[in-house]
Amino acid sequence: MATRNRPHLALVGGMGTGKTSVGAIVAAQARRRHIDLDRWVQADTGRSIGVLFAELGEEGFRDAEQSSLERALELLEPIVLSTGGGVLGRPANRDALCARSHVVWLRATPETAAERVGDGHGRPLLSDDPTGLPVDVLRRLAEERAPLYEAAADLAIDTDHRSADEVADEVGAFLEGRQGAPA
Repeated sequence: MATRNRPHLALVGGMGTGKTSVGAIVAAQARRRHIDLDRWVQADTGRSIGVLFAELGEEGFRDAEQSSLERALELLEPIVLSTGGGVLGRPANRDALCARSHVVWLRATPETAAERVGDGHGRPLLSDDPTGLPVDVLRRLAEERAPLYEAAADLAIDTDHRSADEVADEVGAFLEGRQGAPA
């Protein structure tokens, strides 16, 4: 598949890996529009992620997320897309992302991610999980989702002990190498 069929760059990974921060920097550097998928879901539904989870459950949220993802990937202009941590849980989302985007997996240890997300406020999978501390939930999610991220990723980047600018430079170099090259 040629690069023109994969015009977008998608950042995937767990909570606290830097997808939104890095995505905004990469988009600015590459002169592309940055889309944070969670923000699009909120705009499309008129509700916060927390309210969506409370009203519709995780499955209902994932329906809204899939709809917003499809809309973003249909854009003709190349974008930088920061996805939610669970977006690859649906096969249709994985297929769509891989068909229309170069996928970069941002990784961080559960300890680093927990430091970055704090108490989990506004993150339903952390704040509503009675099974443990945020670091324990992040560890479990990372273990469950790692095979999905790995299968979809064109590149994996560790973000521990690195600034968003440093990670963005690596992502930007990857993107620059992909532009005009076969996918």
